[in-house]
Amino acid sequence: MNRRVRQRLAAVGAFLVLLVPSQVGAQNQKEWTWKDREGKTRTREELEKILAEHKLWVESGESRGSRADLTGADLTGAQLPGVNLQRAHLRGTRYHYTILSRAQLKDAHLENADLHDTALTDADLSGAVLYNADLSGAYLLGANFDSALVDGVDFEDAVFEPNSMPETRGVAAASHLDLLTYEENPDALVQLRKQFEGNGFRSQERKITYALSRKKAQLDGPIERRFQTIAFDWTCKYGMKPGRALQIWLALLFLCWLVYAVFIHVPGVSGIYQIQKTGGPSAKEEIDEPIRLQMISTRPLWRYPYRWIYQELRVLFWAGFFSLMSAFNIGFRDINFGRWLRLLPRTEYDLKAKGWARTVAGFQSLISVYLIGLWVLTYFGRPFE
Repeated sequence: MNRRVRQRLAAVGAFLVLLVPSQVGAQNQKEWTWKDREGKTRTREELEKILAEHKLWVESGESRGSRADLTGADLTGAQLPGVNLQRAHLRGTRYHYTILSRAQLKDAHLENADLHDTALTDADLSGAVLYNADLSGAYLLGANFDSALVDGVDFEDAVFEPNSMPETRGVAAASHLDLLTYEENPDALVQLRKQFEGNGFRSQERKITYALSRKKAQLDGPIERRFQTIAFDWTCKYGMKPGRALQIWLALLFLCWLVYAVFIHVPGVSGIYQIQKTGGPSAKEEIDEPIRLQMISTRPLWRYPYRWIYQELRVLFWAGFFSLMSAFNIGFRDINFGRWLRLLPRTEYDLKAKGWARTVAGFQSLISVYLIGLWVLTYFGRPFE
């Protein structure tokens, strides 16, 4: 046997050595089996057929195919990335159709799986890989999430009442934590909030607080629910967005600024008045001088636009300064922001409103005190826990 023949035989032998493990691996993969609720061993092909029928059932609007029912199935170690097991709510009831209740999904791979509205009651998801899976609207009562990887999972409107919690850092990377809910027992969400608090996940902690507060408001009476929605949800989302209170306060300041400018333009009693003392600083007599538009001379005509712009800037200055005073009309003992603002002008005077302008200023002051107080409480504290 010459040298060239020996080299070819060696190459063929090496190829066969590499080929055999791959064939064995493929054979082992095909031999993966699972068990249905009755303990009967089923093949991968049977599972794929069930999933294909379910996908057809979903995409056809329940007119074709059949809904997957894997109740109590043992799918340990199943490789199901991107599987579609979503389903619609049963009309007229509050409960889910059973799809994966009591299923054994330990160590299963469910990356990017569509489990929208899927019932996972008492399902074993310990060690399961759920990266970026869609669990929106899922029913998670009694589910086991021990060591499950839930990074990027969508939990929108999921009923979250599991028996064991997923790893804190992983669930912190999940989306729509603020839209989690519960049916009867909030303990799991309360425990999750404590885990976030203990591990320094302040943003996620606020989201769980919002989820709990929102659900509690839904369980209250209609009057209390509307009050909490307006006072706490719209203003700061129960502490989840403390900066929103300052944004509303700033928007109110500019809105009232424009309103006071309109009062200055419109003749009548209602408006902004400048209060000055007569006869020196110690005098008690005061003059109320309304801040109004003045007649603008049209001579020479080319200077009229400049005079008009100057007058409008003057109106905006007085309206803005009074709106700022009303917004900062906050004081506690020796701390009085409104009084400090009055010290800014070079001359000593005060501003006050009369008529409807006074009513607007009163509402602005009350709402501003509430919004600033709410921002301080939600930013530095936990008033909704």
